[in-house]
Amino acid sequence: MNSLPFTQPVSSPAFLTLSRGISNATELTALLNCEKINLFKPYKKFKHANVVIGWGKKENTIKAVALAKKHQIPYWHLEDGFISYLGHPALGDRRFSLIVDKTGIYYDATQPSDIEQLLNTPEWFSPSLEIRSKELLCKITQAKISKYNHEPVGSWKPVNEDCKRVLVVDQTYGDCSVKLGMADASSFENMLNAALSENPDSEVWVKVHPDVILGTKKGYLGSHLPDNPRLNILSDKVNAQSIFPYFEKVYVVTSQLGFEALWHKKPVICFGVPFYSGWGLTDDREPCPRRMQTHTIESLFAAACLKYTRYIDPETYERCELEDILELISLQSHQPDSQVNTLYAVGFSLWKRAFLKTFTRSITDNIRFVKSLDQAEAKAKQGDGILVWGAKHHSLRTASGIKLFRAEDAFIRSVGLGAELRRPSSLIMDQSGIYFDATRPSDLENAINSLELSEGQIHRAKALRKTLAKQRISKYNLTGAEQSIFKAAKPDQKKVLITGQVDSDASIKWGSPEISSNLGLIKAVRQYEPDAYIVYKPHPDVLFAGREGHIPESIALEWVDHVVTDGDIFDCIEQCDELHVMTSLAGFEALTLGKLVHCWGLPFYAGWSLTRDHLSCSRRHRTRTLDELIYFAHCHYPAYINWTTKRFTTPERVVRSIQSTRTNAVATSSNWLDRNLRKARYVMEALRD
Repeated sequence: MNSLPFTQPVSSPAFLTLSRGISNATELTALLNCEKINLFKPYKKFKHANVVIGWGKKENTIKAVALAKKHQIPYWHLEDGFISYLGHPALGDRRFSLIVDKTGIYYDATQPSDIEQLLNTPEWFSPSLEIRSKELLCKITQAKISKYNHEPVGSWKPVNEDCKRVLVVDQTYGDCSVKLGMADASSFENMLNAALSENPDSEVWVKVHPDVILGTKKGYLGSHLPDNPRLNILSDKVNAQSIFPYFEKVYVVTSQLGFEALWHKKPVICFGVPFYSGWGLTDDREPCPRRMQTHTIESLFAAACLKYTRYIDPETYERCELEDILELISLQSHQPDSQVNTLYAVGFSLWKRAFLKTFTRSITDNIRFVKSLDQAEAKAKQGDGILVWGAKHHSLRTASGIKLFRAEDAFIRSVGLGAELRRPSSLIMDQSGIYFDATRPSDLENAINSLELSEGQIHRAKALRKTLAKQRISKYNLTGAEQSIFKAAKPDQKKVLITGQVDSDASIKWGSPEISSNLGLIKAVRQYEPDAYIVYKPHPDVLFAGREGHIPESIALEWVDHVVTDGDIFDCIEQCDELHVMTSLAGFEALTLGKLVHCWGLPFYAGWSLTRDHLSCSRRHRTRTLDELIYFAHCHYPAYINWTTKRFTTPERVVRSIQSTRTNAVATSSNWLDRNLRKARYVMEALRD
């Protein structure tokens, strides 16, 4: 984070407000760089303050302005930034950006504002800032990032894509930006009439405001539309930026959508005076003589989104720059190619149901849990989906028009075992198969075979690989006692590590057709490496949770030289010359440490020229680098959740969280009472959320 510096005041002002909402908004203290925002109470003695703050130009700020004037201290206007929410405030989301205007506010065209003064004196716009703006605009338009980011991307398309069409943007009735933008209800009528008359060969579409769609407010045009066959209503829940390609022009009064349309190089006609009009970028039907400069979209964007707006990280609430949170915003987008009307989840325990709803939010808001596959198949209709865990119902093929998803823990999961009921920070939702099932393709295998990665993606993967190795990040992030596991080996003897698995694990059943047990693996490795010093490390679930695959130490020592039960997996890997696995994820982790890995089964990371493979898979035909594999496995394939925000997040952020929270005592305690109390706590934690 904080990849770009921002300027902090030397000393923070003491803020006072008449708004309880402002005083209680904890994110505002970070955005204002202060410890507390004091709430003014008329029956109490006036507290010392340097600045009075209020929200925009609403009527309820009149008393706050008067209070500031009475005590001869400044009044600052606050507003949400132009890119401000992972979702929508009506859905309970907190803002991550803030505008602080000491002169007026951007949507009040009746007087100057800080941004207007900034745009009238453009000497600040440097070549480096122009490059930065261009890069940001490219990323934002590609990711379809907007002020609110809760609506699905690309869910609307016109029936006839060949005809011409223009977009008319409605706003919420009584919006301050309308009156203070030199407009009124007649401006909307004039705008609609102009759109119809100026574009006689085009369809005219009226875009309904998101708040109207949510049912919290009403619009200006909703009940005043003329009877015209070319007139259409666009009231779908859809990310507005994803619809701009279908329109030749955009008509607005003062809506921010006009600003966003300029990001897409669309002609914008303004029937009010929004902050972005009057600078040579828009067709202005209402002039503003105070605006005397000509701007490009890059300089306008830089002024509005980089100079005028401040940001905090939505997860840490630390000050940051816009670049630091773009990916986090784009992760919240709902993609139509994976969405379903209703998702029927088959046979999930109460425990898994508790966290599954958060992960499936990108697929649907309507998930139904059913006990059997027969129930799901009887209920599912075209446009619905069926969800199963892992490779269960292996032969299942859904009817036409019904999507099949297979869920499974991803490769950076949690601090603690799945058997301990610690909810996962990552999950895979695969529509082709599942990564450990080598009998057929998976979304991961298809991506590795077909997708080309950019330099930026490779650079990201390289940085992630270094972090994973340095921080010793694994699937469960267990730690153990440090020990020299090869201390009895001869100086010139090859040091071989074998990591065991749960014998009943589905990855063995569907990914290791020849060797399917821990005992079979250690026998095969001894035959392959007769002179090596071999150490066997059982799987933690076998040791701590009683899962299948236990080999009595006396039997294991007939084939190996040493058995380690409490060693840290990374300590063990670092000490070996090579690692032998069936399908264990430890092989993938060993690759990040630069170790030679022998695969006796077909894990997802085998077959790409990175491992010594004892089996082959003809479907896997690409040669990949380790960084490419890391990108596909950690960045492309899984979804990640931050359990504090309940929002999608990135693997890098999950890694930081794991590093700050993992503890040896919680993760590895084998005391029966402690373990079961911990399970109960995790279940209550998940159900409560």
